[in-house]
Amino acid sequence: MKEFKVGMTRHLVELVARPIRSKNHIVKLLFEAIPLLTNGELIQETSTNYILLRIDKMKRLFFVIENKIFSFNFPFNVELNPEIINPIIYDAATNIKLDGINFAVLKTVYDEIFSEDDYKGILDLDSELMHIMETFECKPHKDEFWLILKRMLSFESGYLRYDYDEKHENGKMHPLNHLDINYSSDNTFKIGLSKNLNCDNFIDIIDINTDSYFIV
Repeated sequence: MKEFKVGMTRHLVELVARPIRSKNHIVKLLFEAIPLLTNGELIQETSTNYILLRIDKMKRLFFVIENKIFSFNFPFNVELNPEIINPIIYDAATNIKLDGINFAVLKTVYDEIFSEDDYKGILDLDSELMHIMETFECKPHKDEFWLILKRMLSFESGYLRYDYDEKHENGKMHPLNHLDINYSSDNTFKIGLSKNLNCDNFIDIIDINTDSYFIV
């Protein structure tokens, strides 16, 4: 099992504090987390405002701020280099490392093509990707970038959130401590908790290597 923990930027704390309502928000958080993990200063101890990448039988990102912890699936792979502390994150299907120019191209393509509700035809998308790659003088074949973008747009997020929510507490309808499963308003539902959770408790709930929890 591997774990990598890094502090959040102020911008990321603000982004994490907002309600997640779409896959677009999930992908944006992924784009914020990857460069922090590959280039930021890894930390050992902290109580809040950090990201944890946990690699085991499950691969998950955990975001921890005050009164909120949430997690979703991490769709990429990690390898270690004994000469550096930070993880090397790469796409297993293409073997492309998500750093430097590769990461810049992917983020630019997503921000300019996919993050807005401005739908384009296939030829327009392909043309814009080629233009962005040429701007960055990027070497990998565009089909490899399409595979990575497809993975980011289609991977199952497995979103789970813990909230300590004094503002909206309403008895059994909205318990003070609860889990939110899924993120969109059409699919999300709550499971009330009898006590608060820390990050270790939260990880234990979804860790397939530990005993299962029972709710009835």
